[in-house]
Amino acid sequence: RHRGGMATRGVTQLKQLSVRYCDLGGSSRGARDYIRERLIEWASLNPEVQVATEIKRNHHPILKAEYVAGFDKHIDIKNLDLDGIQKNVARLRNSSGRKMKRLDVPVTTETPSIQGVWQPTVPFQSIEVELEHVYAGQGKDQST
Repeated sequence: RHRGGMATRGVTQLKQLSVRYCDLGGSSRGARDYIRERLIEWASLNPEVQVATEIKRNHHPILKAEYVAGFDKHIDIKNLDLDGIQKNVARLRNSSGRKMKRLDVPVTTETPSIQGVWQPTVPFQSIEVELEHVYAGQGKDQST
């Protein structure tokens, strides 16, 4: 049984997936093919997610995801092929629905590196290295 995707305390976060498309428009060709060829299989592998389709003429196709916590996401899928739509469905399935937060302040630490801060003026010492080459089925060849 398929158990992938984002879950919090064992509860899948994606509640409903809707595919909105136009039954005539060229930009919805991939969405119509996805519904016809892959959506039923995906829905059977993810029974905890409600799946719906909606025809909306003269509009580009979108994927709409509704999550348990009340969040929702929309992804534009116009002119995408089956694999492109499948990747976006997986992205919605594996998401918690929360918006990504931008960190405005740089990340700092209370424990600085024990090596110290790198300075471009740090002198490098030359180190002599002895290499040993071993060839399969032959003896050792040493060089300095």
